[in-house]
Amino acid sequence: MGPGAEAGGWFNLKPVLAGLVLIVLCDGVFAEPDLRSRLDEARRVSYQEHWQQAQAMLDDLADRIDPSDVREYADFHLLEARHLVLAEREEEALQRAAELLELDLADDQRLRALQFSANIGVLLRQYERAFEYLGRALAIRVELEDPAPQIATLNMASYMFGRVGEYERGIRYGERAVALARDLAGPAEVCVALQRLAPVYKWAGQPERSEQAYRDGIDACQGVGNALFVGVLQHGLADLLRQRGRLEEAMDLAEQAIAGLERAIYPLGEYEARLVRAEILHDLGRPGAVEQADLLRLSEYFGEREVWDQAARLEMLLSRMADVDGDAARALEHLHRALQARESFLGRERAMRLAYLQVEFDARFQEQEIELLRESTRVAQLEAQTAVQQRRVRTLGMLLVGLTFLVLLAALLRVFRSRRRFRDLSRRDHLSGLANHGWFFERAQSLLDQFLAERPGGLLILVVADIDHFKKINDRFGHRAGDEVLGRTARRMRESFPEHALIGRIGGEEFAVLIRADRLDTVLGFIERFRRPDPDSIRADDPEVTLSFGLSCHQPGDDIEALRERADRALYAAKAAGRDCYRLDANCSALR
Repeated sequence: MGPGAEAGGWFNLKPVLAGLVLIVLCDGVFAEPDLRSRLDEARRVSYQEHWQQAQAMLDDLADRIDPSDVREYADFHLLEARHLVLAEREEEALQRAAELLELDLADDQRLRALQFSANIGVLLRQYERAFEYLGRALAIRVELEDPAPQIATLNMASYMFGRVGEYERGIRYGERAVALARDLAGPAEVCVALQRLAPVYKWAGQPERSEQAYRDGIDACQGVGNALFVGVLQHGLADLLRQRGRLEEAMDLAEQAIAGLERAIYPLGEYEARLVRAEILHDLGRPGAVEQADLLRLSEYFGEREVWDQAARLEMLLSRMADVDGDAARALEHLHRALQARESFLGRERAMRLAYLQVEFDARFQEQEIELLRESTRVAQLEAQTAVQQRRVRTLGMLLVGLTFLVLLAALLRVFRSRRRFRDLSRRDHLSGLANHGWFFERAQSLLDQFLAERPGGLLILVVADIDHFKKINDRFGHRAGDEVLGRTARRMRESFPEHALIGRIGGEEFAVLIRADRLDTVLGFIERFRRPDPDSIRADDPEVTLSFGLSCHQPGDDIEALRERADRALYAAKAAGRDCYRLDANCSALR
């Protein structure tokens, strides 16, 4: 389940969730015997040998699948949807599951389709849909001869609740799934359940229990011939042991994981295992054993698929390797890229957490609406029964309704305020109060689109700024003083630039401003205002703080990424020129 991405608390989405969609398909009972046995054989090959061989078997059976036989039809398409996920065609897989959910499915097949849809929803970052599907699956309460669908639902819940930080809830679901698999199902379900539970223990800070779950899972999966899950579990255990300093054991497991995942043709899991191996070699003091071509291939793969947590880990490794080589500039460049990738990853983490809170809010809101409806019905019945009673009794009943309504209204207002607060938290940097990385660039692209649509004249300028020698400030005065410097810098940015400017903190000590102006000199004046603060506003014991600035001016064909790339280059030029200055890109320079 891509456990290598879990180091340092940076969870990985896609490899873990790709494992989650490997849903066990149960036997049908109404299909033609020969066709049914061939479907069962295709399922066995898919899970125990190779999914591409199983897909070839499904291709041969496609003409014999009758849509009127719903059970056989659903089994066929659920298995084919699994293969679409392994082929990295998640959108098609989700559409296939949505079509199946429109049918009159048996309870066990509906459970599997909902589980599958929830997992793919997370893969595609459609988190609200994912938690909606999960809730629908958990709501199905049926007694099945085959417990596998219910175990799979618990496995999915274990991962998803652990994924949003609800560790106790995730562990409770996962341990229940393992117990049911051992008591009622068999080793195949035990293999899957342990593969889900092991990373949840790790995220919850329980490494001993996590290691035991990984080892038990490897034994169970080897026993049933599930080579893909064996490789995923070996990868996760290797990374856990690397974190605990047991490097030689970790290296052996990483090598086994790479070989197994390569044979299973699971590129994402294989590349993550290769990254873990590279980290282990670096920790062992053997960075020269890592092929640069391999690292480049990993970088391209993670970047193309926006696997930001793995991209951040890789850039951090490259930064450490450059530092060992004495190349400070290259180390700084990789560190900057690591921070950018990590910010992108954390944006998705926040989106998933927000989606979970949104679903929780909707569920509570619905419960409150139901409760209000029940209360209103009760009051109406009471009024009918007491129609002949005195006015005082009727008045008392009305007062009770009013009081109940006010209490519920107050509760709803609190919920709405909480929802607004969570939305604001997802957009604002808590330390500076400015727009965070994700919200700044999302809003900046919208402002750029508006600027292009209106075309009223004037300039659109992106300013990026970086606090000079910020690490020295932290080292000398402490991180608390560093936090105060960031807060004062943010306040001075707001004071120096006009209200219509979009200002954000886009990295550790990096800020950005998108501003529309008639003349370049106007923006340079704002920068000079920032660089020359009122001396009375500076305390005697405050650390001396200067910033380097880079400016880029919009030109036809630019998107926000192009503007940022040129502004970053100008910023690097300012730092190379001695810091505490600004530099312009070529387009801005032409305007002077």
